[in-house]
Amino acid sequence: MIENDSFFGKRAYFTKRKILGTICDKIYEKAKLYLDTRQNDIHVSIVYAFAHQLLSYYPEADEDIVLPSILLHDVGWRMVPEEKQLDAFGPIVKDSETQLLHETEGARIAEEILHSLNYSEEKTREILTIIDGHDSRQEALSLNDALVKDADKLWRYTPTGVNIDHIRFGIEQNSYLDWLGAMIDKWFLTSEAREMAREELGKARLESRQ
Repeated sequence: MIENDSFFGKRAYFTKRKILGTICDKIYEKAKLYLDTRQNDIHVSIVYAFAHQLLSYYPEADEDIVLPSILLHDVGWRMVPEEKQLDAFGPIVKDSETQLLHETEGARIAEEILHSLNYSEEKTREILTIIDGHDSRQEALSLNDALVKDADKLWRYTPTGVNIDHIRFGIEQNSYLDWLGAMIDKWFLTSEAREMAREELGKARLESRQ
């Protein structure tokens, strides 16, 4: 069931982590209805794998908060008309109101999903706080928040992320790679994520030359 086109099948970037029957699988089954826009299905599978990697460095973080936050952080884009999406993310955010809308709508949808699964109220509150500000809020409110922010941004550095983003933003690939490299120290909150970003950027540069 998990092979081929499912969440942790061919699209999982680093690992096939079988979570069928776990709470994360149940969350994803409900979340995926909202991920059929902006290529968020690909994005979420990649950042979920990064979140697992980052959690291995920080055992004091709460995976019951980090992982659901990752699965649900972008469900709000489904409430944004596709013609308005591109101005609300990327190198230049022209429409900050729409960016905020995807966060608030994401928190609303996430709350509905988590309540439907009788998820912990305390953990749900933190998850919703993380989602409602995961792009617009620059500082991290907690370690859990920092890991979600870092995992989310690591997508941009993967060969898959680079190939998708430089085209939709209309930026020449090498220029985009150079810009990403210059942003590492500004964007990432943990040293491990900065190292991972540099590693992924190296892979993307190598692929661009092939």
